Amino acid sequence: MKRIQDLVLGAGAVGVNCALALAESGRDVAIVDRSFPCAECSYGNAGWITPCHSLPIPGPGLVTQTLKWMLQSDAPLYIKPSLRPSVLRWLWRFYRHCNADAQHRGLTAMATLNQHVVPLTRELINRYQIECTFSQRGILYAFGTEKGLEKGTRERDLLDAHGIEGTLLTREEVLTKEPALREHLVGGVYYPQEADCIPDRFVTQLADQLPSLGVDCHYQTSVNQLHVSGQSISKVETSAGVFQPENVVIAIGAWSVQLARKLGVQLSIQPGRGYSITLKQQPGLPRIPVNLSEAKVAVTPWANKVRIAGTMELAGFDSPVNPKRMEAVLRGARDYLPDFRADPPMENWAGMRPVTSDGLPLIGRSRTLPNLLIATGHGMLGITQSAVTGHLICDLINKRDPLVSVAPFDPERQT
Repeated sequence: MKRIQDLVLGAGAVGVNCALALAESGRDVAIVDRSFPCAECSYGNAGWITPCHSLPIPGPGLVTQTLKWMLQSDAPLYIKPSLRPSVLRWLWRFYRHCNADAQHRGLTAMATLNQHVVPLTRELINRYQIECTFSQRGILYAFGTEKGLEKGTRERDLLDAHGIEGTLLTREEVLTKEPALREHLVGGVYYPQEADCIPDRFVTQLADQLPSLGVDCHYQTSVNQLHVSGQSISKVETSAGVFQPENVVIAIGAWSVQLARKLGVQLSIQPGRGYSITLKQQPGLPRIPVNLSEAKVAVTPWANKVRIAGTMELAGFDSPVNPKRMEAVLRGARDYLPDFRADPPMENWAGMRPVTSDGLPLIGRSRTLPNLLIATGHGMLGITQSAVTGHLICDLINKRDPLVSVAPFDPERQT
């Protein structure tokens, strides 16, 4: 049995950042993952570090829209009907947050958290000389309809009131900034403070730093059993041996629910599958990251390739990958980029995002087991919030005042 101060379960973006921050603070850390670093949801996303995504997913009008989308398997947000009690509980809580008051409360918490995401990510990249094409070049939101632009304008106003700057653009200004877009757009919003990187390079190169910081890394290692004694986790059995940790950090994304449930801890998360297609650079693509707003598709161009990502499918762990949704992502890109022909893709990808019912991540100590910390539920913002989450988990374990209040991110909130 190996005594350890902190055992981090999960080597995605969030888990690696938790292990890194703890090791940098001088603690004795081990990290365990069933695969390799960045093998799941952190791998194939758009790579955005994006404060302007501070509005929670549930919001006014989404219930009606979601009901319509349930009849359309390739809709931007698809929730598969289910009678499973855990899904029904999640849907009820999600429904309760689809209103302006709840969205504004969530925005306040998320904007406070997200003011740190770009500086902290940049600091890590500079400190460890991570080569992941990090660039703070902003993100352009393009709108093809007046209704979409009205919604985007309202959201820009809300974000601006919380310190997240966005500039409204006319159709002509949008096309000047990004000529690859179709001419019959109606307008856009440009958020200049947003950044992006190639996500797998960011995570894997950070993970490469862990051994030199003294972290005991165990990849391709399964967690077999967690033992509880009194009100704490006393030991963790893995295929690499038994650990006796002072603290356990669960950071395994959508799979955190199953592991936490074994400990009697209930997390309000459902797995939401996202899709992406990575292609070689080719004519007709934008020069900067673009959100094709009505299609809910993100396009991130890098030097030698481009990634097109989008859609959210809440259909459980067992549902197969849906080719229609992959095609819907490409179709959305073609609708906005008239000269884009989608040459054969380098890679098609789908991954499970951990989606909370109120749209806020779960970050903090468990009330049920005080030596258990939860770092999951980031939805589409795992890369965005990974560095700040690592910072917060490190603050809590070292009994420092956290960088921001973690009260809104209470892992066991059941609102």
